[in-house]
Amino acid sequence: MSFRTPAQNAARGLVGTMAIALVVTASLNYNKLPLVGNGDAIHAAFAEAGGLKGGDAVMVSGAQVGKVRDVRLDGDEVVADLVLTDGDVKLGGKTEARITTVTLLGRAAVELVPSGGGRLSAGDTIPTSRTSSPYNLTATLNQLTTTSADIDKTQLAGALDQASTALSGTRDDVGPALRGVTELTAAVEQNDDQLRALLARASRVSGVLASRNEQIETLLTSGQSLLEQLNARQAVVVSLLASVQDLSTQLRGLVDDNRATLGPALGQLDSVVTVLNRNKAALQEAITGLRGYVTGFGEAISTGPWFDAYIQNLTSPGTLAPIVSGVVK
Repeated sequence: MSFRTPAQNAARGLVGTMAIALVVTASLNYNKLPLVGNGDAIHAAFAEAGGLKGGDAVMVSGAQVGKVRDVRLDGDEVVADLVLTDGDVKLGGKTEARITTVTLLGRAAVELVPSGGGRLSAGDTIPTSRTSSPYNLTATLNQLTTTSADIDKTQLAGALDQASTALSGTRDDVGPALRGVTELTAAVEQNDDQLRALLARASRVSGVLASRNEQIETLLTSGQSLLEQLNARQAVVVSLLASVQDLSTQLRGLVDDNRATLGPALGQLDSVVTVLNRNKAALQEAITGLRGYVTGFGEAISTGPWFDAYIQNLTSPGTLAPIVSGVVK
């Protein structure tokens, strides 16, 4: 049987107390333990907290995959430490994070949207460019209350009185206007069936036009091409008419410049044609007689190296006169 001294009992009590203190501390900071915690911490920077606090859920596609371990202020940003408990979740290098409201009482959560290649690892931070924060309903209501309190009630009441006075002064016009609106409404109600039929027909017409969209587009395109070709042909015709006008002007000038020469020449040509027509029979007989002469002349040439030729009336005055006249001129 062994006995412990008071010193040993005190030492044992001190060790037990320290052990209990460590166990309590570890239980209060379970998520922060490196080996038995809820996984690796990923940081997300937000422009504002949006009601987020430690212990809120971290979700992916609506399923909870972790918790928010801590929310702290870092400069002008709010940084949330996210601890993942689901090791099967794969987050890409461009994962986005947004603060959402999951309960009617305003309980917040962090929704992660996996994106990009690679994988986020412990210690990585999702920047504010890929995060978003919701409106805080409580803060918004508080701001509304503050804004409403700043309204000048007296001035608002005066404005309402002025509006009431203006409406009172126009009650004679407002009544007929309202009656007109009522009658218009009644007319529309009475013709409801016709309006429905009209709208149905318009819908059918729109459907037909939509189904013929490609044909209409082709028709419009072809019409545009046709108009372009017509414009091009119009330009060619205009240019041709201008050229014809210039040619007519040039020919008119040519005729005016050579009228003195062309007149006598045409007169002489007319005289020659008249003489030829008058002697047409004689010319035909001469050509016919020339055939026999040429045949005999050819036979005479073919008989030997020498031949004699005779042209009748060559030296007569009637034959020599045209030749001499041409030489003299």
